[in-house]
Amino acid sequence: MRNYKCLLILLNLLAGSLLLTAMSSDGEAGSIEGFVRDQTGRPIVRVAVQAFNIMHGGVTAAVSQSNGFFRISELVGGRYSLWIQVKGYSAEEIPMLVVEDGQATKKDIQLKRELAHQSRHSMR
Repeated sequence: MRNYKCLLILLNLLAGSLLLTAMSSDGEAGSIEGFVRDQTGRPIVRVAVQAFNIMHGGVTAAVSQSNGFFRISELVGGRYSLWIQVKGYSAEEIPMLVVEDGQATKKDIQLKRELAHQSRHSMR
């Protein structure tokens, strides 16, 4: 009988430990956020900012607001590359950002204006 109680206690502890491990690995989603500005520091509106999960694939995106702020939410912890593009500016790639569960990774972005002939050439 005593061995039976010890076994039950051990099983309960093991089950509780497994449950806590599952809950902590599920965790809160992370995010990438920041501001998109031009070379003079002015915010750029309606910029498409895409985050590509390097390990698992998949793309999550956001668009910058009137003050240039963007937030890409609901990201699983891992490594991401960012692709940023908007008409009139050179596209930008940021090769690796680390996102941790439950944390906001901050990344401000500065875009360069395209010259008129570059812009026309890229539309062909």
